[in-house]
Parts: sequence; C-alpha cells; structure tokens
Amino acid sequence: MPLADGTDRPETAFLALDYATHIVENYSHDPDVTDRATYALASARKAGVPIFHITHEAMRDQFHPRLGPVGDEPVLGKRTLGAFATTDLHERLQTAGIRRIILGGVATSGTVLSTTRWAYDIGYEVLVCTDACADPDPQVHAALVDESVFPASWLGLWRIARMVESNAVTGLLS
Repeated sequence: MPLADGTDRPETAFLALDYATHIVENYSHDPDVTDRATYALASARKAGVPIFHITHEAMRDQFHPRLGPVGDEPVLGKRTLGAFATTDLHERLQTAGIRRIILGGVATSGTVLSTTRWAYDIGYEVLVCTDACADPDPQVHAALVDESVFPASWLGLWRIARMVESNAVTGLLS
C-alpha cells in the first residue's frame, strides 16, 4: 500500500528504547509515560512505519506489557547504553532506506541521549518524542528536552534533534 508521499517504503522508523518492565517501572519520573509511548507506537503502526525495539540483551523478552513488539517487529539486544554500538541497527535502517528516526525510551539521560547523539553523528534526521521518554530525575529530563530550561547547555538534545510530543507523531507520519 503506497504511503502518503506515493512511495511504497517509509523513510522513517520508530525506535522504542529500553521499554522493559523493570526499566520503565524503576527509572521513570513520569507515571504517564507508558500511555504516551503506547499512543506514539500505535500511531507509527497505523502509518506503516517500521518499529525497532531495542533493550539490554538480558531483558529482550521482558517488555512492558503495553510497550512490547507486535507481530514481527524486530527486537535487538544491546550491551551498551545506546542502540547502535553493539547491534546491527544501523545496517538494518540502511537496508530499509530509513533516513529519519523518531525515538522514545527510558531513560532520557541514558539510552535516549546516547542513541540520539549517535544517530545524529552518522547522519540520521532525529526526532525525540519527548513525552514518550522519561528519566529517574525530572529535572534532568527537562534539561535534555526543553531548551527553555537550560538554553546555554550544549547537552540539550534540542541542539541536534527535533523535539516532538506523542500527539504530533500521527501528523508527522501522514
């Protein structure tokens, strides 16, 4: 089925980072992150966007019940903080013709920060679904995703990626 731009292959993928039950329940400052991440994932699925689930190797089968893979969505086990260094994610994205990634995950200061920086450095357009991300420290999360919190910081993800909310994902993919 052709996409909105008339092509048969999406150029966007959604990366679901460390949505393992243990991580979501113990390293999230925001109890509603699962609702918004579920919405973002549903929007990506509805648009036919490939979704890659990346979590620590030891937790590959321990996804939060609402945030795990559906059907044949790939699960990649990582051994490092970010999604790229110890997986074949980049190769999979390149093979699929992906140029833009939208990502969400826990924790913002861990896997989200590392994966966003790596993706930017190797040439992807990156969108961080800020309300589908969470961190143990709400102030750290805010400093990373909200330019108004710490505008002089070079640490802010907003310097290298576009910050979006889960309710905007549908519009971005149509």
